[in-house]
Amino acid sequence: MKSSIYFIDDRFVEKPLISLEDRGFFFADSVYEVIRAKYTRTYFLDEHLKRLRRGLSELKINYEFSDEWIKGIIHEALSKLNLPEVTIYIQVTRGKEARSHMPRPDTKPTFVMVVSEFKPLSDEILHNGVSLIFYDDIRWGRCDIKTTMLLPNVLAKMEAKEKGFFDALFFKNGFITESTSSSFFAVKGNTLITHPEDTNILPSITRAKVIKDIAPLLGIKVYERPLLTQEIREIDGAFLAGTTYDILPVRKINDVEIPKSALVYKIQDEYFRLIEEATSI
Repeated sequence: MKSSIYFIDDRFVEKPLISLEDRGFFFADSVYEVIRAKYTRTYFLDEHLKRLRRGLSELKINYEFSDEWIKGIIHEALSKLNLPEVTIYIQVTRGKEARSHMPRPDTKPTFVMVVSEFKPLSDEILHNGVSLIFYDDIRWGRCDIKTTMLLPNVLAKMEAKEKGFFDALFFKNGFITESTSSSFFAVKGNTLITHPEDTNILPSITRAKVIKDIAPLLGIKVYERPLLTQEIREIDGAFLAGTTYDILPVRKINDVEIPKSALVYKIQDEYFRLIEEATSI
């Protein structure tokens, strides 16, 4: 049974072969999205496609697509795989051309989709939580665009792993921004604190679900403000929020033990309920 299916430009292919002379390869001149699905049912796909369009616009990559076209490709791939947990990886590069910093105006963008089996985090990890290490946020100044320029994220994850932590938590000028692949929320009483949506963080789909859907439902106030690194000693809980992490409790940051918060698990339960609603037939 296949565990991955590939689609490049305008067709399904057996092997994911693309030209080395592609601006995505040379310059990370591309945007991407990662979408989850259960069997043939995606969730929050419209929000991901909207963010993809915004990223293309911000990078001035002229690639036109219809939601119906992409949804058709995804549905066909999911039907072929028929697996309980799947990720859909979409990447659009500025296109294939000889290496030059200045792109040619007539270069045609490259579209890549990889639909693969996914292994969610274990119930144990989702319950017990994870440890994070602080890492200086050395990323570029447009973190609000979901580009493939992820080397600082890779280095941060590597250092976290080397030091025995699950992931890294970026900070800039003394303030926490986000994790390497997810948003960060702190809990204080019945309130949440998270970095405001600006160029320092990604406009996370999961983050938006927490702020706009779950928090109002549970009567939780959300303060979008920068959180100082030293404030972690005063918080009542914390969690990461992202497509592949779901709602993931944080139990430790550097050497500071983070209390378990009942509020985090309520938010986690509501998030899984949203997914169940989105994927139920």
